[in-house]
Amino acid sequence: MRCALIIPAWSPEEIFSTRTAPSQVNYWQPLGTLYVAACLLEAGHTVKLFNGAFLAHREILQRVGEFKPQVAGIYATAFGWPGALRTAADLKRADPDLFICAGGPYPIALQEHCLTDGGSALDAVVTGEAEHTLVELLERLARGRGLEGVLGVAYRQGGQIVRNPPRPLIEDLDALPFPARALLEGAERYLPPPATYRRAPVATLITSRGCDRRCLYCFQIDRERQAGRRGVRLRSVENVLREIELCLAQGYREIKFLDDSFA
Repeated sequence: MRCALIIPAWSPEEIFSTRTAPSQVNYWQPLGTLYVAACLLEAGHTVKLFNGAFLAHREILQRVGEFKPQVAGIYATAFGWPGALRTAADLKRADPDLFICAGGPYPIALQEHCLTDGGSALDAVVTGEAEHTLVELLERLARGRGLEGVLGVAYRQGGQIVRNPPRPLIEDLDALPFPARALLEGAERYLPPPATYRRAPVATLITSRGCDRRCLYCFQIDRERQAGRRGVRLRSVENVLREIELCLAQGYREIKFLDDSFA
């Protein structure tokens, strides 16, 4: 199937204070989306990434329309939720048959309530880690089957909203393919905040997932710390080194580690 992965259009003024934006603005590689893309590619699907950090809303709609996907996955944070809803509504208006789901920190936090808030434009939301969930979701859609029993999904069924049980967290991070950085257009544009790096292009990389803290404001999936060691799941040293070597071979000259709990 053809799948469009979309980060809705945004501008620094929507996130950063005008007084501090010059020293804060950054364009990290969207690792979560790139991991999902890698899993979809591995499963044989055709995937394109449309990043609203560098594309205006109209450009996203135009390019997605030219791609003609059967499924669109929209990444959503709290500040980006209005943009995600706008993107979903405009895509559905242009192609009523397009299956649209949302994922990311905001849907993880609000779960099925996103479908109530999103109106009829959203068909489903992914309520946890999306790598295996989205692959299974596309397999179901490709076969013309419903989403009953697909763990980690809330979806519309007729006039009702159905919330499936959560999907267990991915314990073996080494089993995941490396992020599909080849989908990035212009790797040199993905830069950390000014004065925080020396050489470009810069790759971002994680060696683990999860956190052992209990901050009330955090959307961490494993709030009960049931996975890994106190909630932290680690990649092997060998697996991390292979990804570093791949990044160097792809031309990256600096790496930023973005672990939730690096130390």
